[in-house]
Amino acid sequence: MPLLENPPLIEAIFELRWGEVSPGRFQYHQNEESLFAGMFSASAKNKGFVVVENIQNNLSLPMAISHRFRKQQDTWPCFQVGLGIFTINQTKEQYNWDSFKNSIKIGLEVFNNTDSSLINSIKDSLSVSLRYQDAFFPGETEVIEQFLEKHFNINFGLPSSFLDNENLNGKHHSVGFNVEVGLEKPQGVVKITIAKAIINDKPGLIMETVVHSKAKEVINNDIKYTDLLEWANQAHDIQQHAFKTIINPTAYKECKV
Repeated sequence: MPLLENPPLIEAIFELRWGEVSPGRFQYHQNEESLFAGMFSASAKNKGFVVVENIQNNLSLPMAISHRFRKQQDTWPCFQVGLGIFTINQTKEQYNWDSFKNSIKIGLEVFNNTDSSLINSIKDSLSVSLRYQDAFFPGETEVIEQFLEKHFNINFGLPSSFLDNENLNGKHHSVGFNVEVGLEKPQGVVKITIAKAIINDKPGLIMETVVHSKAKEVINNDIKYTDLLEWANQAHDIQQHAFKTIINPTAYKECKV
């Protein structure tokens, strides 16, 4: 995809989650709870990620980030780990897919070098996601439904017979859009959510597009980290398709971030 003049991207995230054996019930190996973050730190340093941030004070909460790793302070990409979660994050600055894909490759190498047996021991509960968060800023007087119809080809709203009631002022305090569509390649789902949010102290809309798969449904044999990298390529094709077909260029050319 060519570089955009005014890209709406906030953050791109590649994510592994594991350990939820049934809704709300988690199961982990002892090493994951006590040793994994330290082992990951040593592996990450070998790849130049020498800055470590402890952001949970060593609390072991399922699916909660506990440590962050960077090459330099406040730079991206960064790696994040916690009990049952590993992410690779890249913000808008310096983003392009080739460099982010390379960051995913390095991150998966670090994850694999930390404990090469882990990835297959957690296969039954392992899920993988590629998540993009984009920001858009309608005008202060612009009706959200009209903005979405104009810039996203999404047409929904409440009937005028409801809004015309004299006791209603017609202003929307909260507007959200959420849809989930099944995928064949990679097998899984794509989830699209649009909601009001405060972005850098400014009211706007966040669109989050997530391609999500369960590892055991897309990889038949033992998992290699290169399998997950190939999954990321397929997931990015879906992300690219969603961006091109849902978002009109006017959404980020006329509405400056």
